[in-house]
Amino acid sequence: MNDRRCSPAAALGVFCLVFLSGPALRTASPASAAAKDDITLALREKVIKNLSSSGLVLAFHIEVANPAGSPRDLVRYRYRVRIDQKEYIDTEVSLETPLTVPAGGKTLIALPVKITYDLLRQAVGPIEGQALCDIAGDMYFQNERKKDQKASFAYSGEFPIFRDPEVDLLPLDVLDLTVGGADVVLRPRFKNPNGYELIVDLIEFDVHFSGHSVLAGAIEGDKSLPRTGEKSFALPFLVDFFEAGEEVRAGFAKDEFPCRFTGRIVIASVWGPLVIRFDRAQALALDKKI
Repeated sequence: MNDRRCSPAAALGVFCLVFLSGPALRTASPASAAAKDDITLALREKVIKNLSSSGLVLAFHIEVANPAGSPRDLVRYRYRVRIDQKEYIDTEVSLETPLTVPAGGKTLIALPVKITYDLLRQAVGPIEGQALCDIAGDMYFQNERKKDQKASFAYSGEFPIFRDPEVDLLPLDVLDLTVGGADVVLRPRFKNPNGYELIVDLIEFDVHFSGHSVLAGAIEGDKSLPRTGEKSFALPFLVDFFEAGEEVRAGFAKDEFPCRFTGRIVIASVWGPLVIRFDRAQALALDKKI
């Protein structure tokens, strides 16, 4: 069973320790332990989590190896983060509760860097597409005699700059209009401001004319959005004035009326699914084909 422990700093999204179990991870050969007792650090993977239009977390998963015959306790660490060669974070943390690396064992540490786009732009300036994150620092371990041992690290990782798709409504096609209702085609348009394609799995929506719900559902077909491009969709439906109400009927006698288009977009990405909620309110122009 994996033993998972987090320092107080981990609660702030700074540092988290994960112990790996298993004979291969718990055993070091006597020869290697005798030859070198120094703690070693090795980057195992980089993971992007919690990606949104406000920021993300770039986590460096670091394997800590202790070949010594006695445990080593991580007591403090310092690191500096530079993004696109400009300083973003420079901090040092002392752990209230030391994190133990077992004798002859290996431990996996997740070192997450929380990146907020607003703060990033203040520190670095305008960034489009993606950015490079460099992290370097030192971890300080103590042996059973409370003697310090320093292990240095320096890693790099790229991360995307993500912006939410933009939504608006093209003029409403009015194909037929009678006393009882209207035959219409709503045309929502989605714009992708990012420099990479967005693979869209789902778009769910709800449409309100003059404050009354007239249509809800999901858009069918290929919904993916090209990079720095746009795509519009045709949503044909019938508006029943007896159900929708007098305000909706009266709106069709004008050149435009209030419309609200809400819903969510589910995007598939290499960093996991992204759920984007949208809420667009505008005066909807009428393009009467009759």
